[in-house]
Amino acid sequence: MKIKENTVCYTSEIGHNNFWYPSTNKLFIKEGCNAQKLAWIGGGNKFAIKILKSCLVPITMSENTTKNTSPPNENDFTIVWIEK
Repeated sequence: MKIKENTVCYTSEIGHNNFWYPSTNKLFIKEGCNAQKLAWIGGGNKFAIKILKSCLVPITMSENTTKNTSPPNENDFTIVWIEK
């Protein structure tokens, strides 16, 4: 799926039963990035996508945003959450 430039997304964190959930840490998605929508549940009003780390720009700086964007190698993916 194609993601709009400057779409706000949220990093993932491990929660109940080791499932991944959206955190409150925000990132922007760069222009022209593609992502894969995942059929995950538990995100409330957000859905999970798999995206290249190099497509993400942190809005809030935290250990979680740094971990999810570094190192931005061409083949490193991460899971982030976008509002529905």
